[in-house]
Amino acid sequence: MNDKSKSFLLFLLIFLFTNIAVFPQNWLKVDSVFTISGVTVKSFSCPFFVDIDNNGTKDLFLGNNTDMIDYFRNNSMLFPSTFTKDNSIIANIYSGGLINTNSDYPALHDLDGDSDLDLIIGGYYGLLYYENKGNVTTPNFVKVDTLFVNVNPLIGSDPKPAFADLDNDGDLDLLVGIGESLLGGPEPGLTLGFRNIGAANSAKFLADNSLVTGIPDVGLNSYPALADIDGDSDYDLLIGRDGALIHYYKNTGTSTQPVWTRETNTFAIVETSTFWKNPTFVDLDYDNDFDLVYGQSSGILYVYRNNGTATNPLFQYYSDYFKVIKLNGSGGTVSLADYDNDGDYDMLCGMWDGKFYYFRNNGTNLKPIFNPVSTNFSNLTVNSYSSPVFVDFDKDGDFDIISGALDGKVYLFINNNGSFTANNSIFGFIDVGWMSSPAIADIDGDGDLDLLVAAETGTDYRFYENTGNNVFVQNNSLFAGISFPSYSSATLADVDNDWDYDLIIGRSNGTLFYYRNDGSALSPLWVRSDSLFNGVKVKQNANTDFADLDGDGRKDLIVGEYDGNFTLL
Repeated sequence: MNDKSKSFLLFLLIFLFTNIAVFPQNWLKVDSVFTISGVTVKSFSCPFFVDIDNNGTKDLFLGNNTDMIDYFRNNSMLFPSTFTKDNSIIANIYSGGLINTNSDYPALHDLDGDSDLDLIIGGYYGLLYYENKGNVTTPNFVKVDTLFVNVNPLIGSDPKPAFADLDNDGDLDLLVGIGESLLGGPEPGLTLGFRNIGAANSAKFLADNSLVTGIPDVGLNSYPALADIDGDSDYDLLIGRDGALIHYYKNTGTSTQPVWTRETNTFAIVETSTFWKNPTFVDLDYDNDFDLVYGQSSGILYVYRNNGTATNPLFQYYSDYFKVIKLNGSGGTVSLADYDNDGDYDMLCGMWDGKFYYFRNNGTNLKPIFNPVSTNFSNLTVNSYSSPVFVDFDKDGDFDIISGALDGKVYLFINNNGSFTANNSIFGFIDVGWMSSPAIADIDGDGDLDLLVAAETGTDYRFYENTGNNVFVQNNSLFAGISFPSYSSATLADVDNDWDYDLIIGRSNGTLFYYRNDGSALSPLWVRSDSLFNGVKVKQNANTDFADLDGDGRKDLIVGEYDGNFTLL
């Protein structure tokens, strides 16, 4: 990152953290902490870059396996740049009950010859075509059902499209990678060819596998991307798949009749630890050659910058461009504490694999910078769906861990000078059925820590009063009148700064229940007041914790969610 880029990013962070008060809503989302570039990701991401607003920058359309694609406007021609999410330009294609139509594999090309970019999305319904009825600066995508009538019956329900003029006749032809179709179809891993027998302003696609001569079945799923990688005026082909490797094929034919030949050196540098790689090519650094970007199963985007030339590429991994701080898996939970005693808040997280994940704050108490760190409790486990929280349970000045689990039990790990030991006796009798989620606080103001446990079934929640010497006795009466939904998580925090604990319940639909304590530290009185968290929503299974992360005297909110992402508000 050059000095100019660093200065811009620092300004952006400072602006966001010091101007929260000017916004009328209670919570302002700050993407720049967990997503440095501003690009948030979802599982099985599929990027496509294009200048959709005709301002010279490469904007990003990002596919995924959820309900809709996302659009991120590129804010500059710096390298690296920042992006701003703006789904307003695609909102109409998902309106009126269409929210769960295709979202997997976007591509944008001018298929009707009017000099603006049209949108094609591959997914469950084959290839869907949205003609741009707007213009080169302000798109307006309108669905047209006729373009792929000859294609969709042949490609199944998980196709990824790649367009290029493969026969040099002035119009765009089509390759389709075949995925694991839910409705049947061709073998996953095949790549099919469709020649455009129409014209640049009137596309018509007809199956023609002479366009894929030399391309084998690459195994489960084919994710093709086309670009002239070696600068010889014909298109080369890169195919991602659900395995760890990508397959590169040089065009050893001609610009009018491609012949694809496997070559293993150019992309040998690409990592082999992620799966379901979805590649695309774009000149991210504006140096007139193609860089490689791909998404994969966890959603994080990988960037390989071409530090060679347009005719002799040399790809090198660039780790910081789309850096996202997230869990590489599902079931994300969050707990905040100054674990390393350096004056700022660190983060402990749980995940489906039952382990604990620690993110050290390498920033300050004014500006957090979370980085994943392997620690001496990273090998601790509760076997499945951990939900750990930091707490000084034994009051010895360091943080112990209490965790829920899939099995509905509660696990305690005592910290002895950085070495954790399981204590199976204190909470060994607790079992709420499934999916326990603990919250611990001195809720009755008697000087010791009490335990609230949410559960898979809402009515199975339990409150255990600490009656002294860590003897926990069930007493649900303290939370009488509270409605715990199923698959919920609980947090006890003084959100309104009145010196008693309030209750925040994370729901499976990604929203929050809020019960304000209008009683006292000795005798809570719960009043439901969800409006405090209006507009706060994640995709699934919200899990929360609160701390003053920017030093302004007010508690900020981090929400973990099922797909491993975190949101700071």
